[in-house]
Amino acid sequence: MSTTTATADGVNELKRNVLGLPSAMVMSIAFISPTIGVIFISALIGGQAGISSPFAFILGTLGIALMAWTLAEFAKRVTSAGGFYKFVTLAFGSQTGFILGVLLLFAYVLQSPLNINLFGGFVSNALQTDFGIVVPWWVLMVGVVVLVGILGWYSVHTSLKFSIAFVIAEVTVVAILLLLMIFKGGDSGQIPAAFTPSGSPTGFGGIGKAFVFIVFAFFGFESCLTVAEEVKNPRKNLPIALVWSVLLTGLWFAIAMYAVVVGYGASHMDTLAAAAAPVHDLAVRYIGNWYSNLVDLAAISAIIAVLLAIHTANFRLLYALGRDGLLPRALGHTHPTYKTPHVAIIVYSIGTLIVGGIAGYAWGPMSAFGNIGYLSSLGMLPVFIVTNLALIVFMRRQYPHEFSPILHGLFPIVSILIFIAAIWLSIVPWPAAPLNTFPFIVLAVIVLAVVWSMVLKSSNSPVLKRLGDVLFMDGGQKP
Repeated sequence: MSTTTATADGVNELKRNVLGLPSAMVMSIAFISPTIGVIFISALIGGQAGISSPFAFILGTLGIALMAWTLAEFAKRVTSAGGFYKFVTLAFGSQTGFILGVLLLFAYVLQSPLNINLFGGFVSNALQTDFGIVVPWWVLMVGVVVLVGILGWYSVHTSLKFSIAFVIAEVTVVAILLLLMIFKGGDSGQIPAAFTPSGSPTGFGGIGKAFVFIVFAFFGFESCLTVAEEVKNPRKNLPIALVWSVLLTGLWFAIAMYAVVVGYGASHMDTLAAAAAPVHDLAVRYIGNWYSNLVDLAAISAIIAVLLAIHTANFRLLYALGRDGLLPRALGHTHPTYKTPHVAIIVYSIGTLIVGGIAGYAWGPMSAFGNIGYLSSLGMLPVFIVTNLALIVFMRRQYPHEFSPILHGLFPIVSILIFIAAIWLSIVPWPAAPLNTFPFIVLAVIVLAVVWSMVLKSSNSPVLKRLGDVLFMDGGQKP
């Protein structure tokens, strides 16, 4: 069978069966970006959980792994790139699925602007600090969007090959430093208490607050679902990619966080919490300035890798809208040679630059990264909760003979409780401006999605299901 099809108006389908299990796993791992989690989020976690930061990451990995398990159980039975939307729809109907899907899209679309701000701000600072070269952050922002767009234009497979290369390079550079600190005993020897809750300055309260940032570190683990239409044997490979991408990155995060804690020493957690670039500082201390430059290059590599994964997913969302005529048909066209959504790539890249540029000028690029990241993560948490609940309902209704009280009952319930706690701890105590407005923004998105879905349903419009199917790439089969 041909890997592409064409309609009369020239709209083509994406290539089928071009991605194997390794590419699916890299899609999720690159979106998670294990190096970004260590380099840019370790100080935030250390400021809350203190010495117990590795223990917090172990608990966080357990929570995210349970969510990955929920998605894997769906993916075993439903072949669809619709992901969360499709799964929730099967359990609760198209209206609920549509509402959650809109919130999911909101959270996903924010990932590109926040990461191009991170790239522009960090690289601009690194070039000036390490090499004395001054380049405005917005110039770098434009450059990385163009680079990612060119790679996506050429081939999704080639784009993911670059992601693999970037992930390997960044992890290798940072891992050498982390292992060196562990073997040397860091500042004052090994710290067994790092794997217990006793080292948290405020007990489980600090660990709970750190969990909010751990959710941010794992954001995008489910992104392999967005290329389900292009993965070989998706019912087998996607569940494996989901669970193992979380377990592998979780193991990395726990070891890396332990190395950072050992590197700073048990009596210097306040220094870690205040550090703007903790891994950079540790590289200077334990190896030298030259290696801190390599760490900065690894960070740049990590940001490019995550942008490749993010844009690959979002290019296809915009492409799907054009393919089915819900936006201009031109967006659904694929390149005559490379069979990639080249028009969607151009439009999405321009939109990302506009949103990212406005946020960068309003808050500064590095603050924009943190602020938009908080908003994006806050939007994802309700999606996680409802999807876990959907698994229980789905299995009881569709597969009652396969329903397991442990696997399809207890596991999703525990995951629900974890994410409810994450929401609570992210807003109590109430955050300072501008974060104090973000919960209301998420609530407004939910309300608008509810009203929109009610209007479509009351008018008996077929657009409700059609728009949901297309917007969230539900091209799969029913169970």
